[in-house]
Amino acid sequence: MVMGNVMLRRWAGMVLSGACLILLTGTVTFGWSGHQNPDSRIAPVLREEAAFLRANPQYDYEIPVIIRVRRDHFRETEARHRNQVRHDGAQIRSLGLVHSYAARVRASQIESLADSPLVEYVTLDARVFPTGSHVTLSPPVDLANLRSVVGADQVDAMGQGVTVALFDSGIDSHQDLRRQQRLKASVDFTSGTPELQYLSKDTDDFGHGTHVAGIIGGTGKSSNGLQGGVAPGVSFVDMKVVGDEGWGYTSNLIKAIEWVVENHQNYDIRVANMSIGHPAYEEYFNDPLCLAAEEMVARGIVTVVSAGNLGRTEDHPKIWGGIYSPGTDPTVITVYPVNTHGTLTHQDDSATSYGSRGPGIGGLFKPDLAAPGNRVVSLIANASTLKREYPELRTDGQYFTMSGASMATAFVSGTVALMLEKNPDLNPNLVKLILVLTAVKLQEPSMLEQGNGLLNAKTAVEIASALDVGERILTEAISPTWMLDGEEVWAGGAFAYGDQVIYSRLIEASDDPLFWGNGVFWTDRLKRAFATGMKDGVFWTDGVFWTDGVFWTDGVFWTDRGGRTTRAWGDGVFWTDGVIWTDGVIWTDSVFWTDGVFWTDGVFWTDKGRARSTVLVGD
Repeated sequence: MVMGNVMLRRWAGMVLSGACLILLTGTVTFGWSGHQNPDSRIAPVLREEAAFLRANPQYDYEIPVIIRVRRDHFRETEARHRNQVRHDGAQIRSLGLVHSYAARVRASQIESLADSPLVEYVTLDARVFPTGSHVTLSPPVDLANLRSVVGADQVDAMGQGVTVALFDSGIDSHQDLRRQQRLKASVDFTSGTPELQYLSKDTDDFGHGTHVAGIIGGTGKSSNGLQGGVAPGVSFVDMKVVGDEGWGYTSNLIKAIEWVVENHQNYDIRVANMSIGHPAYEEYFNDPLCLAAEEMVARGIVTVVSAGNLGRTEDHPKIWGGIYSPGTDPTVITVYPVNTHGTLTHQDDSATSYGSRGPGIGGLFKPDLAAPGNRVVSLIANASTLKREYPELRTDGQYFTMSGASMATAFVSGTVALMLEKNPDLNPNLVKLILVLTAVKLQEPSMLEQGNGLLNAKTAVEIASALDVGERILTEAISPTWMLDGEEVWAGGAFAYGDQVIYSRLIEASDDPLFWGNGVFWTDRLKRAFATGMKDGVFWTDGVFWTDGVFWTDGVFWTDRGGRTTRAWGDGVFWTDGVIWTDGVIWTDSVFWTDGVFWTDGVFWTDKGRARSTVLVGD
């Protein structure tokens, strides 16, 4: 059947053949009858790719896509018509979590999809990649050093009782992980169909996931504690979505997220680590991967994701606005990698050239946090692609060195596990708030590199431990400062949100400007504020969070703005369209657009992951 003016019967499913797409619906005449421009329902990257292929029909191959349909019709038909099969055996897979279907269509069919009033949005089923790299240039840095940098070694917690869902290339057996005791489940999604694995079976054919798991929760047993992770008491759920070639599909990652949403209570999953992603091709409210990540947050799962490694390529030495999906979503915690240069002091911490800089697509303030990510030593997967192809990066038989936003993301996930051990009542919004409020402002990186600052595990865990969620009070005063190798480390006391900076009572907000990153040195402002006689001195007290209810949230608040799901952090502080780029309101002196290229300038739209081969990682 050829697309055109066809009377369609009852909506019953989605069937693809080599030359056509049939949407079986209620009594509806094919053709767009709504007011929305059909082009706006096709992702820009897909429109450009389809236009190129139509102009070059000799290349008219099938394109993997994700088709979001109206929720009411999806609910009606999905149970009866899931996994429809084409004549060549390929499946049209349902992605119920985001009321979508994954399929393959030819370029000539792309625009016709938007003709149906039942189709809300069509985008690329993009390849997802780990954001850790074997390309490293500077000396390796032990995990013991990096735990000290973020203050995790001063925390009386191990992450016990907390389960982390690791969306990655798998987790192998390693004596530092005690895999059979700490792994609660292992599911392989790389084929598109979930396959439960024996807990005794090694699953990491590529090698990235085991390295990330070691940063989060390795015991350091093989190194007498030197290479121990942040939270050595955590348990894991292994969500394998990356194959031995080092990539997977967005649709398979969404299926893995769906599994976690459905099973999180059975396995006590409180944290999701996603050290993977793909370049963002649309704003978060249209991005199916972002929509899936939001569902985890809504279930109380703190979702920590990589900012990406799209900070530079061979052709572009500095790129702005390259935050990966799902790091572009406002509900997740998006992490950028910094270079600590192997020292404990923060004074020499610098931005990595390869880490994806903000803002997020659409202008969202991203990343949220920074953490160590350069030349990090962690676990090696014995039979992995990375071990086989890059033997020079082995530090000994048990450990391996990698760089990237993946490594930084793992430091934050481990810290979240420490916080939740101390206070299981924390919800994702409160965890994120505490992390960005306590982050250490760095002098060298811009705000669109470090976000709200460097991870401060010590102070974050102390506040989490002292917070009585039910009474909305801190049960003890918490110092915002601590000593590290003779250096005074200050928690930030404020965080960037949209086009404003929100202050705690640690900061004298009238002392303007209070910018950081290529601007005023933040701790000088803090000290000056205390010198002028702050009421509560140098301690956080009960009034820091709750005086006006601005920082408080009872849970995840849902608001419907024109069909768009939003989130609230408290009275008047909302995740909405208003969290967009403004003309230098808080980024004054932070970004100079003349020193780089902007991701959405159109240079990369049709790349779909091919840029990965030219991304340079390692400082």
